[in-house]
Parts: sequence; structure tokens; C-alpha cells
Amino acid sequence: MESFLFPLCKIKSMKNLVLIVLTFGVLGCSGSKIAADSNAELNQWIESGTYEIESQWASPMPTSAFMAVANSNILGSGNNTNRINLIGNPNHLRIYNDSIDVHLPFFGERFMGGGYNQNGSGIEFKAPIKNYTVSAEKGYYRVKFSAADRTESYNIVLNLYPNQTANIAVNSSQRAAIQYQGRIEAYNPDKTETESEK
Repeated sequence: MESFLFPLCKIKSMKNLVLIVLTFGVLGCSGSKIAADSNAELNQWIESGTYEIESQWASPMPTSAFMAVANSNILGSGNNTNRINLIGNPNHLRIYNDSIDVHLPFFGERFMGGGYNQNGSGIEFKAPIKNYTVSAEKGYYRVKFSAADRTESYNIVLNLYPNQTANIAVNSSQRAAIQYQGRIEAYNPDKTETESEK
């Protein structure tokens, strides 16, 4: 009797396994529909070359000098050397008309030059974009370009995801590398004018 019941148990568990696989398959299809809908909006922003990113987190490169300063609790509670909260701290990276407008706080080590309090202490400049490329990767877009202000040059890589999150990697000629995580949205010229009036 036991040998007869053993195959029946296998069949029941096999039916359950098939049912579970089908359930996840159906849920997976509905999830891809959501990603495709939000991806259409992202496609439009990328094709037009006009969008902006507001960062919510900064991730500085942990050099020994930065670690020594950061260990003195200068970053505030809830922050650490790998992740600094920027929510409530006005910042942006805007792409429009083949130009870039950047206002990002900088945490980390500055290697050389720059005058005293030049551009504040953050990464702040407006400049034409050079070598702008877009490639569709698996599940996101990668945008690469370079830009320069009067004294510093930047190589910037953006990873733009269908759920409208974005990662920014900034490599500078004078500073340690830094990354930012935030949200991408349509470029709003009215928002730019309002900020410049302040």
C-alpha cells in the first residue's frame, strides 16, 4: 500500500509545483506590462534629450582622508560614508538643448586646484555636452557624456531605469569619484526659471 501511495504524493506535489510555476508566470507577465508603460515615458525623455534627475542619496568614494573626516560624525545622524541622505537638499542634473545644468552637493576628497570657495563646495556648472551616447542595456538605459567648466572636466554616466529611478556616476579631473541615486522626470523649464529668480 505504501508503494502505491508514494507515486500519488509525487503527483500531488507535482500538480502543486505546476500550479505555482503558472501563478508566477502570470504575475511575471503583468509585471512586465507595468515596466513597459513607464518605459514609454522614459523613451520619450531620452529621445527628446530633455530630462532632469533629482538625487535622493549620495555615495562618495571612501578615500582614507574622507573616512577620517566622516568618522568624526560630521555627516549627521542616519548617514554614513557609503550613503548620505539628500532628501530636502535642493539639487539637480538637467539635460536640455545639448547642454547640462548641474547643481549637486559634493562629499569627498578634492585632489587639486580650484580657487577658494569656487562654485561653492558642490559640483555646479552649466556647459555644452560632448560625446553624448545612449545604449539600451538589459533593463535600463546607459547614457555617457563629458562636460567641462572653466577649471574642471567631468565624465558622467547615467543609468536610467523603467521605474524612473536613476544612478549618476561623476568622475572629475579634480575630485574623487561620487555616485548619486535619485529619480528621473521630464525637464520643466518653468522650474528652472523659478529657481533662477530666487
